[in-house]
Amino acid sequence: MDYRQVVLLTGILFGSVASAQLSQGGLPRSFTSGVARSGDPPVVQFLEVDEPDPDAFQPVSDLRYGVQRFRSVDLIDRGEWEILADGEQLCRIALKSIGAAMLSVQFDRWELPEGATVFIYNEDRSTVIGAFDRTNRSTMGTMATQVVPGGTVTIEYRVPAGAPRGELRVQSITHAFFDLFQRNGTGERDLGVESSPCHINTICPEAAAWQNQKRATLLFLRPDGGGCTAGLLNNTGTPGIPYVNMAGHCLYTPTLDQTVFYFNYESATCVGGVGPTTQTMTGASHRADWSPQDMALVELDQAIPPAFNVYYAGWDHSGTVPQTITVLEHPLYDVKKIAFELDPPTTVIGELGTQMWGVFWDVGMVEGGASGAPCFDQNKRFIGHMTSGSGQTCANIRTNPGGIAKMSAMWDGDYSFYRLRDWLDPANTSMTLNGYDPSGTVPSIKVRLKAFLEGPFNVANVNMDAGLRSAGLVPLTEPYTGLGYPHSGGGGEITTQPVLNVSSTSAVVDWVVIELRNKLNSAQVLATRSALILRNGNVVAMDGVSDPVFSMPADNYFIALRHRNHLGVMTNAALPLSTNASLLDLSNGTVPLFGGTSATKPLGGRAVLWAGDVTGDGTLQYTGVNNDRDPILVRVGGTVATATYNGYSRTDVNMDGIVKYTGIGNDRDVILVNIGGTIATATRTASLP
Repeated sequence: MDYRQVVLLTGILFGSVASAQLSQGGLPRSFTSGVARSGDPPVVQFLEVDEPDPDAFQPVSDLRYGVQRFRSVDLIDRGEWEILADGEQLCRIALKSIGAAMLSVQFDRWELPEGATVFIYNEDRSTVIGAFDRTNRSTMGTMATQVVPGGTVTIEYRVPAGAPRGELRVQSITHAFFDLFQRNGTGERDLGVESSPCHINTICPEAAAWQNQKRATLLFLRPDGGGCTAGLLNNTGTPGIPYVNMAGHCLYTPTLDQTVFYFNYESATCVGGVGPTTQTMTGASHRADWSPQDMALVELDQAIPPAFNVYYAGWDHSGTVPQTITVLEHPLYDVKKIAFELDPPTTVIGELGTQMWGVFWDVGMVEGGASGAPCFDQNKRFIGHMTSGSGQTCANIRTNPGGIAKMSAMWDGDYSFYRLRDWLDPANTSMTLNGYDPSGTVPSIKVRLKAFLEGPFNVANVNMDAGLRSAGLVPLTEPYTGLGYPHSGGGGEITTQPVLNVSSTSAVVDWVVIELRNKLNSAQVLATRSALILRNGNVVAMDGVSDPVFSMPADNYFIALRHRNHLGVMTNAALPLSTNASLLDLSNGTVPLFGGTSATKPLGGRAVLWAGDVTGDGTLQYTGVNNDRDPILVRVGGTVATATYNGYSRTDVNMDGIVKYTGIGNDRDVILVNIGGTIATATRTASLP
């Protein structure tokens, strides 16, 4: 192959991943005309290994595609170095594993100087991967590559003129027994390791309704020569975090930083076994695993490039029996396939106590390598992954059951590293979540609210005072996350100083939280957003003008409003929300509130939120354990009741920027008045379910 052919191939393979700094594209320097080479690079040879007998190889029970072979090779010391005419340094070395059909390389030292690049290519230069640079270094100082066809690969390391040589050391290679991705003329892989003929490619008509979910399905290969299927899952906090769910028995934590993930490996035709394998990422970090339920969750070390066009699957951890189940898989490292169970499954218990859905596939089937394959219910939400089903064939799929590890059994555990909920729903507020498509139209709705807080309310002008803003005390970042409020989808909102500089009736009073709650269960918070409340009562987004936006579908929702030292309120009914917002004025009686008129306090012709919830527990209390009065005394010093404190504090009930325990305008009396004014042991509770 001449260098012009390699240019074309390299552009196809790596142009799409450069944006993620996974590789930079281009050509090895030695491919460039005019670069003299003293000869073939030195070869480090790995002795022949025992390979499986083609007739005896059992891919279902032994899915090793290869074996990891350890040998430390320091390129700085053992490579062949050349000084080029422009002062650049070029180092090459070849690694050869006799009898290998493919090779991948793992580095345990990857310390490259600025501007240095690494390319890896096979013997006939038909496949070139790179350029890799210092940004490919994992947090552990390692790096690993995808598999490259052939039994010999050359590593080419270019160092800019005048730069130090850095450190580059091979730890091991993976010797593949067969070519995982190539097929011969009959459509079969080397050694006859081919998935069964009754499998269905994900491009076929049967899969038409599952084109989003297939983009959440991926294949991964470990350096030890094993691999499985896995799936991307959405989360309620920050959509797009690259959480990968896999079967616990496929997880090998020590090599996560050198595990390679393959995206969009699927056939372009309904009948075919070849697909692109160029969209890859290396490295992940452990998040959680629990072997009794065959659960494991990892997070990729880098954001997934937009060009990969992935989808983050929604989920349902309720344990409700699905009416149908669809699985997307990579059986025997093959292109992506789909299978269907058209009947409700039964509950079965595995040998280790694993709670599973027992299934008999009606269309398509599942084979080895599908462990961890995401399974979806009729609502296209993830409900578990494949964990068992060995020995299935096209002839016995209706009599030989498969097992799907239930997501409901993976959700909770004693610690965050034993369960899914801390990662997928930190506030543990949702039983279900829809999928997230970064490249699609994200559903959104707007909320337009008006309300008044009692603390800063000014009866004379029927607006609120903005004493905190005038004193420069309103923080640029929402305070609720720091106070321990369990945001769901929100949190971390930031405004700007120009917004806080506004001094009219549109001046900012403080931060508040909007909650959208389940129309069928008003106690369940589905989504939250921190927002700003203005003097005129309008609740706005961080720009000080716009309506707050939620990434939720148009539907009916209960709407709640909270403040850090006032009792929250909620609408009495689930109201329709969409991209077109209508004003919901919670202060004039036009919107019925949960709890009726007692949910708010009548003041100056308006209904205002009750002030004084200093502890944030939803109850106003003047005496007793966890009362709201004592924190005010503590805030001013705890001994001299006449002392004051200037600052942004929950104990500043009237929100003038000064915490006072006694005297005119103190913050203690408001609590006593709001619980009744005469019986100090009385309480008042927020009208929220």
